[in-house]
Amino acid sequence: MADFKKIYFGDYSKEGYDDGFKESQNNRPKNKFKFFKVIHPINYVWNFNNAYNSYMKNYDKGYLDSQRVEHNVYYKNKTKGADMTSYEAQMQMLENFDDNLKALREKITELRDKYKHQIDVMESAGFFSNYIDPLRAKYADFSQKIDDIDNLIQNHKQKIGLQKETLIDLINSAGE
Repeated sequence: MADFKKIYFGDYSKEGYDDGFKESQNNRPKNKFKFFKVIHPINYVWNFNNAYNSYMKNYDKGYLDSQRVEHNVYYKNKTKGADMTSYEAQMQMLENFDDNLKALREKITELRDKYKHQIDVMESAGFFSNYIDPLRAKYADFSQKIDDIDNLIQNHKQKIGLQKETLIDLINSAGE
């Protein structure tokens, strides 16, 4: 009797959802041509539009839901202040970002020092000034850009500090 209802109403939403979910789990690209294998031959003439739309809409939904499960992405509605885990997660994210900025700052400073060292090595090896002078000019520009990036990193660190203070206040107010 269930098949009769499916044929009569042209409702292939369950099949579409299941096919989309399976395709995504198997890391296959979307293949909506399965629709033509799934539907009953009567639905090619009777209620085709509804069968097609219900299958396609739910195929996309199943595909997306499988992606959400795989990548652990869910949308939950929470009452504000009811759960501090989101604030703590934001705090952890800010700390990670701060650590990344520190590492970036160290790397660019190291890069500048290596560049300067290479120029000094070339000069001590006896390279002519027509090679070294353009490199020194490029080094001055490069060093200026590194200083600009360093200033930008410092500004971001200040903003992170302000954001951390705000999050601490929010955590404290949610805990009360």
